[in-house]
Amino acid sequence: MAKPSKKKPRKRKAKMTDPFKEEEIAKKIAAIEGKRQKVIDEVNLSLERRRMDKREIQNARFEKEVRFRQKIIGFILLQIREDLSKVVETGIKCVYTSVIIPEKIKYDGRSILSIKGVRYRLRNNLHIIGWGKEAVTMSSAFERVVGKQLKKGWMVVPRKSIFMMWSFPEAFPPLDSRISYVEAGTDGQPDEKSVITTRRIINYCKKLKKRDLLIVMISQGIDDLLCCPREEITLRDKLRVLTRLQAAEATPEEMNIVRNKLSAIRGGDLARMAYPARVVTLITSDVSARPISQLSGGPCVYDPKDDKALAILAKYNLIDRIPLSVKDLVEETIPWVMAADKQLDENKNYKFVHEDVIACNADAMECMSVEVFKLGLFPIKLNSTCSGKIDEFAREYVKMASLMILAVENKINKLDMYEEMKESPVCPLTDIKVQEIFPTKDNWGLGLCLLLGGRPIVNLCSDPGHGGPNQELALYFSLYWYMRTQQFPILREYTVWFLGGSSYGREGNTETAGAFGYKSLSTDVYPEYEKAQSAFNTAYAKWWKLNEDKRFESKIADAQKEMQELELIRNKYADILPNRVLTENNTNLLFLNINDEDELLELKSGNYYTFTNVGDLHIIRRTVVEPNSQYCCRLVLDDVGITDRVTKSSTRRVVYPISQKIVNSSTQAIQYMYVSLYANLIKEDFLHLPTLPSHQRWYHQVLVSTIIPEWPELIPQISIVLMYIIHVQWSLADFYDVATNFEYMCGSWVIAGGKRDKEDRRKALGLLVVSSMAVSNMYLLCRAELGRNNTLNGGLGFVDNVNVNVVAHVEKSHQYVKQIFS
Repeated sequence: MAKPSKKKPRKRKAKMTDPFKEEEIAKKIAAIEGKRQKVIDEVNLSLERRRMDKREIQNARFEKEVRFRQKIIGFILLQIREDLSKVVETGIKCVYTSVIIPEKIKYDGRSILSIKGVRYRLRNNLHIIGWGKEAVTMSSAFERVVGKQLKKGWMVVPRKSIFMMWSFPEAFPPLDSRISYVEAGTDGQPDEKSVITTRRIINYCKKLKKRDLLIVMISQGIDDLLCCPREEITLRDKLRVLTRLQAAEATPEEMNIVRNKLSAIRGGDLARMAYPARVVTLITSDVSARPISQLSGGPCVYDPKDDKALAILAKYNLIDRIPLSVKDLVEETIPWVMAADKQLDENKNYKFVHEDVIACNADAMECMSVEVFKLGLFPIKLNSTCSGKIDEFAREYVKMASLMILAVENKINKLDMYEEMKESPVCPLTDIKVQEIFPTKDNWGLGLCLLLGGRPIVNLCSDPGHGGPNQELALYFSLYWYMRTQQFPILREYTVWFLGGSSYGREGNTETAGAFGYKSLSTDVYPEYEKAQSAFNTAYAKWWKLNEDKRFESKIADAQKEMQELELIRNKYADILPNRVLTENNTNLLFLNINDEDELLELKSGNYYTFTNVGDLHIIRRTVVEPNSQYCCRLVLDDVGITDRVTKSSTRRVVYPISQKIVNSSTQAIQYMYVSLYANLIKEDFLHLPTLPSHQRWYHQVLVSTIIPEWPELIPQISIVLMYIIHVQWSLADFYDVATNFEYMCGSWVIAGGKRDKEDRRKALGLLVVSSMAVSNMYLLCRAELGRNNTLNGGLGFVDNVNVNVVAHVEKSHQYVKQIFS
């Protein structure tokens, strides 16, 4: 059998390639790949553009929301300032002497004069004397009340008071006035005119008979006017003794005792000279802070004038350093005994003298508490007689406010609060007072306002600068509150406002009545000063480097100009640093250069001067709105042509937590109000409704603008609460605008939701149905109440308008639906 033969494998022929053809194929592939890459790039570019557009829309939406929330915050801050200003101004206006005299002094037009309920018979026997700037308006108002029953009067007033009297209508005396006004005193010191006029008044009072009635008007700070040394000494000798006592750091009480000993009118001498006439003393001052005998030396208050003055001079080793005439006078140890001194009661008061406090700090605080209550807040009157240095005032006020917050947060109890405040050098509180003011969740939720008053001690210096006690106190309060928040971090969740105002209408050497204080007022300037200092250092280093090269003259000039401009900005920040203005007593400069002077208190009605000084009025309020720097600390640099803003932090970090607080508190209020209101509305009982925590006119705007976007399911409750606010606590005239605004906000949010995605579109449609029912119910409830009460403003025309709006709202609902699905 033959073996099969092996076949040899065929050799494959080498494939012939055409280089031209391969090049053509490669070109086609490259072209296809290029088109593919181009499509990919176009798709990526389109996607990137869409992402950028979406990001821009989101940023624009966020910026719009931030601006809107900032606007709400700015509006609330403005409302807070207006409320606090209104409270303080109410306290100031209630102690106007031109107002209180007609209120507390009545004349029947025949023969009976009533002074705070005490009746006096007039038979052409009325005389009046007085000292001080308050006497200007008090005497003119008193003369307008009694008319021609006034026989004669003398008023010793500070210099320039007569010119001011003719400038203000409330101080304008009758044209046929029987009162003689005499200006005396020089730079706060008595002069010869003070002595001559007072001695003339004494001689006039010596001629009064038993049937006469003498009205004496005195106030605080009239030592330069109420001055008449004893005949044995001269005015110069008396002033020399008092100056040496003051240099020896004698207390005011000791100074008063020596001054009374050397005086012929103080220490009860005026009453002695006027006896047997009846004497009525009208006082305007913070007299409740101390005995009346210490007010202007007590010219109608009994003083034995014994050897106390000699003991005081011996205490300070001044016996051998005083004039011989003064030494002989103070060594008289036998007390005066005159006919009037036999008319003393068991309390050592003259029986023929009646003293009335016609206006004081406590009266102003009482009116302030009423105004605070009208604003829907909870007033707490702490003390009207606070005393101490300005920094002590601020420190104790801060401690008091922080203790109340810590008490609400359950960090301290009543005993802890009492231990902290019982020995306060400014405002000591008893255990009963602590028990009364100890804050609870209920009154704290209404918004507490602490009301205080007093007269801080002011240190005079040779270079006083520009400012006043309340402006300095507001700045100190801001600094101490910032340090307190560093000590207790929980206090950072609260914003505390302070406002101090002078009852005189202006303070210090400024034209303002006081100033606001809060934490960021004192802290926001420092970071901006450091930025300005850093920018100046950079510009200076650049100029120095160019100056060393000496090759670019034009660049050197530009760098020098830039450095000078930055130095000017740096210096302006440096001038208003809190520690600097406090050291230089120039706090007014800081307040004039921030926030367009909005932190200064100016009386909105009346004149700058009130001619009544009963001390300073202070109010402390806790709020939930942090006054961020865009509204509170804007520094104006007009000299360099720019306006720089002092900023503390980014807007995003500041705005959202604040707005969330507003929303949370408002939501809780709505839930509480809805539960109690719903039952009352069913019973048709509109007369016994709970008080809203805060029913100010911005409240409905906060509800509508902040809660509807976050919690649309609360719209039925919001509608009822808004109806209650407008219908019960306000007037029906405001209801139409608020209901229309509510309807517009609901509809706008519905349209905005419908333009987003499907989920928001479904939510928007549900919200539309709810809002339609809610707004319609608001109108219908209002119409029902109008039908029950025919005396309400609006009448049938308003009812017809309500019916029209109910129909119009249904038509708008159809339009909203079309826009949602278009």
